[in-house]
Amino acid sequence: MKRKVVELIIILLFFVLQITLGRVVSIGGIKPNLLIILPVMLGFLNGRNEGMFVGFFAGLLYDLNASVLFGFSALVYTYIGYFAGIFSGDYDDNFNLIPIGILLGGNFAYGFLSYVGNFLLHNRLDVMFFVSRYIVPEMIYTVLVMVILYKPLIFINRKLERKV
Repeated sequence: MKRKVVELIIILLFFVLQITLGRVVSIGGIKPNLLIILPVMLGFLNGRNEGMFVGFFAGLLYDLNASVLFGFSALVYTYIGYFAGIFSGDYDDNFNLIPIGILLGGNFAYGFLSYVGNFLLHNRLDVMFFVSRYIVPEMIYTVLVMVILYKPLIFINRKLERKV
């Protein structure tokens, strides 16, 4: 129970950071998606159920702030957390290429599905412009932020494991 409460507090913290610092650290209108990092990391470290739990609530908060399609981010983040949790017990915490790959794939899938829901259905067919201008830079920026946050998130996860 303590673990879930602490995870919800971390999700709220990342949400507040994304809202407040997202505009400050944006480069060319591109800001990192901090909330997609949590389901990938916690799913990878703790399994599918944990990734789905964190993904759902992180996506729900993201929907409250930025999404036109309410529930879309919650659904996609839940799937991303589940997919990250598939690789949970197979690798050591220090091996960080797998979560980076999952984050790249999940961020691309989220961006592409957002394009389909928000632009393609409104007859904006220039998919390569959208991918090269928005999706790929956000993927790279989010991965760079994840590399910075990787060790602190592992430290927090280890502390939570000891207390449970």
